Formats: sequence, C-alpha cells, structure tokens
Amino acid sequence: MSVTNAKIIDRIYPLPVQRLLRISMVLAFVVFIVEMALIYSEPSLGLRLLWFATIPLAPMILLVAPNAWVSICPISTVQTFSHRFGQNPHRRLSPRITAKLQAFGWVLMIAGIPTRHLFFNSVGWATFWTALAILAVVLAAGLLFRSLSGWCVGACPIRPIEVLYGQFALDKNRPEKCTDCSACIPSCQRLVPENSHSELHRSSLTANIAMGFPGFVAAYFLLDLLNVCDIEHAFFAGTGAQGSDLLRLAGAVYGWMAAGFVVSWAAFFVLRRRLKERTLFRAIALSAFTAYYLGVAPEIREAWSLPFWSIPAMLIPPAVAMAWALWPSKLTDRTSRTPA
Repeated sequence: MSVTNAKIIDRIYPLPVQRLLRISMVLAFVVFIVEMALIYSEPSLGLRLLWFATIPLAPMILLVAPNAWVSICPISTVQTFSHRFGQNPHRRLSPRITAKLQAFGWVLMIAGIPTRHLFFNSVGWATFWTALAILAVVLAAGLLFRSLSGWCVGACPIRPIEVLYGQFALDKNRPEKCTDCSACIPSCQRLVPENSHSELHRSSLTANIAMGFPGFVAAYFLLDLLNVCDIEHAFFAGTGAQGSDLLRLAGAVYGWMAAGFVVSWAAFFVLRRRLKERTLFRAIALSAFTAYYLGVAPEIREAWSLPFWSIPAMLIPPAVAMAWALWPSKLTDRTSRTPA
C-alpha cells in the first residue's frame, strides 16, 4: 500500500517537549561543531571532550529515551536538513535494500569499535576527516532519500546499540523528527517504538552479533586496563598518540575483542535455551551497558586526571538510568502475568 505523509497525533511529544527537543537538537549540533573544530585545532582537548565527556552520555540516553536520542543526534539532524526545509525527496528505499543496510550497520559497528583504540581516541586528524566523510554520506542520503532512510534507519553503526537498549521502550513517543511521518521506509519501527527489538528476533545475523556484544565491549576496556594496548595511556600522558607498533597492536586489539565476543556469544547461546528471547536480549543489553560504564569510568578519570573517588561517583548516573529502565519493565511484566 502506498503511504504518503501522515500527521502522527496519537503518540507525539507534547508541544513543550517538542520545543525542548528542538532546542536540545540545536545545542547538540553546536557542541558537535565546536568539538570538531577543537579536534582539528586542539586535538588533545577535542578528543577528550568527544570520547571521554560527550559520548559516555549517549548509552544512558539510548537506554532511557531512545527516541529523544534520535531527536537530538547531530548526525540525524544533518540527514533531515532537506526534510526540515521542505525539500524531502520522494525516493524510498525498498525493504530488501533497507534490511541489507541495517545488517551492514551491525557489521560496521563491530568492525569499527576496535579502531577507537588504534586511531580515533588519540589521532585528531583521523577522527576529524572520518567525521567529515560520514557527514558527507549522511547529507547525500538526506538529499537522495526520504527523511531518515539510508543512514539513520539503515547503515548507521550506532543504530544497533539503539536497537539493543531501545528494547525497554520507556520513551513510547516517536522522535520529534518523525512527528510528520513521511513513510521513509516500509514497516518503520518508529511507528511502534517498543517493537524495535523485533529486529533481534527476525535476523540470525543481528541476534548472533548481539549475543557477542557484551563480551566484545568488556574486552575493549580490558585491553586498556591490562595495558595490552598502550595508545590511550601515551595519549593521556602527552607522550605521543601511539606507543607501539601499529600492526602488532591491531592484531592484539582485534584478537582480544574477538575472543571476548566468542566467550559472550557462547554464554548467551547456552542461556538462549533456558530463557525467553525477550528476556535474553534484555539481559544482553544490560550486560553490555554495565560493561561499558565499568570500563569507561576509569578511562574518563585518567583522561581528565580526576581523583579515584570520581569512579564510583561516575557510576551513579548509569546505575540510576538502569534502575529507571528496569522498574517500568517489571511493572509491565507483572501486569502481563495478572489474570484477566
């Protein structure tokens, strides 16, 4: 069935919240531009701000309010420039192409995260020019295809994390960008945000990558904690962006993270036989969330030369976010078990 633009009225943010999200969108975009300028001119400061101040906020937002994240993400803002100025293209991608792009996004996430250790956490020019290349791709997607199709609901490597954390669906309103639905892709999960987890069930590729993801994240931070990869330590100390042979480090980084992935996949493969899939993928999301913050808090402390007591203090906000995410889900599950 052909779908044209539709005004969504049942689950949109209230007008004051929409205004707040638009203000937040502008502020997030300004912060992004400032950080890119600093990465180009003062990479030591710019990289610290990006990777060890701004990015650590994202998983908490994705867990508690994934559609608010879509509303304020600077990259999605760039993709919807043409849409917001009334020039939304008519071209739509087919379901088959969209599914392939989404699968590519999962692979891109797994392939790309290790490169943070090797380049992007410590080499300003690599981060700057890669960010510009991504922006060019995103802008082109916005000019060629409707609304968020192509990148934001396709190949974006952050979208898989959004799918994982979005299972809890606390934020049941649709993104502010999607208040006027342009039907940019068929069967859009934004129409029923709490069903975003269905992607984990219908695709063996995404399900298997998801099962390995918590161990993959844990291994990423163990590389730093155990001094297997010393690039960040050298960067924080100001003694150079790279402390050892790059090829050797690449082998160590990808090898350790592949091992972490396999261990995690095996553990959740066993649990998959014992748990309902909805419970399994929620456990996967919370395991990855926990591994991320237990690992990133010491890195933030080192990046900014903070005292050791700052580590438990930094763990309070993600703990509160997790509790906030779990509480409504418990209520929902309890209600669903109540006899009619």
